Amino acid sequence: MPAPGPTALLAVLSLLAATACSKEVVCSADQTAYQGQCLSLSSDPKNCGSPGFACQQGQSCSEGSCCAGTRCSPTIFLACFDNAQVRGATGSLALVGAPVSVDSGPISFARVGSALWVANSQSNTLDLIGPGLSAPVSSVSIPYSGFADLEYLGSSGGLLYASNDAVGSIVVVDPVGLAPVGEIPLGAQSYPQGIAFGGTTTAYVALNGSDAVAVVDLSSQKMTKAIDLSTLASPGDRAMPSRLLLDGTRLYVTLWNLHPDFSQGGNGLLAVIDTTTNALATGPNPVDLGATCLDPAGITLRAGTLYVTCGFFAYNSTAVTGGGILPVDVSGQTPSPKAIVATPGAAPGPITFCGDVAFVGDRVSGNVLRFDPTQGAVTGKAELCVPRTGSSGYVADVACGQ
Repeated sequence: MPAPGPTALLAVLSLLAATACSKEVVCSADQTAYQGQCLSLSSDPKNCGSPGFACQQGQSCSEGSCCAGTRCSPTIFLACFDNAQVRGATGSLALVGAPVSVDSGPISFARVGSALWVANSQSNTLDLIGPGLSAPVSSVSIPYSGFADLEYLGSSGGLLYASNDAVGSIVVVDPVGLAPVGEIPLGAQSYPQGIAFGGTTTAYVALNGSDAVAVVDLSSQKMTKAIDLSTLASPGDRAMPSRLLLDGTRLYVTLWNLHPDFSQGGNGLLAVIDTTTNALATGPNPVDLGATCLDPAGITLRAGTLYVTCGFFAYNSTAVTGGGILPVDVSGQTPSPKAIVATPGAAPGPITFCGDVAFVGDRVSGNVLRFDPTQGAVTGKAELCVPRTGSSGYVADVACGQ
């Protein structure tokens, strides 16, 4: 057989090149493959809504539409604790709209329908954010004694529930009547934090001060049981439950597992409660999150996987150890921690999925991280809560736009 000529060789090389160029591109969950590239059509101002469609100079791309200033629809809302502001941002982590000033220490968001409320820790107030992203249109004061310290805000059955940490109670607020309509005592120095709701009948509250989870009957507004978690802590440490997530009949609770003086303790832990018995679940309990996950903070769930945020830092310090985002497979009977996604220099706290990607607030800076579970990586970071002079900043909560 005669050797192939130059024309035949060129044809083969062209075919090989075309085959290589047509190789499928694997993009992250929030991107679209187009001509061998991964495009963020919902947030890229150079490819907004469709490939090649560029926004005008000074415009942002939000939800696939070009917009400018206050006309942009925020993909996420941020509680900027340090400077008493609520900010809006696009999915590409570009600020949109003007900052909205609220009372001191915004720490936690909750929605009642489409209305966005924020709890302000240092003033013990709740503010209703105006339409879109505008000044608060209503405010509710929560009674306290000694010092103000709201820690968490949740909603169920059209009512708001605020963790009144300093008092040791949950305050029930009517968002229509703009007034407290009940209070659920949880014990002196119980220091309630996160709340999870089992429908409209039951709430579970992390009691950070008494190392327990309170079971609350919402109809009678009474605590019916305290589930003791103190024995789950490492020797010499306290459990210090913080945030909760209810998935079916399993309630997952992050445990700080710190020394009594709040200095660094053992590995981060995850308690598992069976809500059919309101007792600790059988099997490995607590789940050891490992030495790379210290002082676990936020928790969320997507497609059979919990994502727990971690990172210990001493008071008045920004030096972080054991920081990252830890996937925990809960698709089977026994939760199984996977490899942590390290976040050097950051102590991730609140984590919220908006669509297929998560947005995470940093507890030691004004940075917000965008996390893609498909890539298992942080795909973006920006300082969106600019700290005051001499302060480190603190992104206390993240909520999705409507």
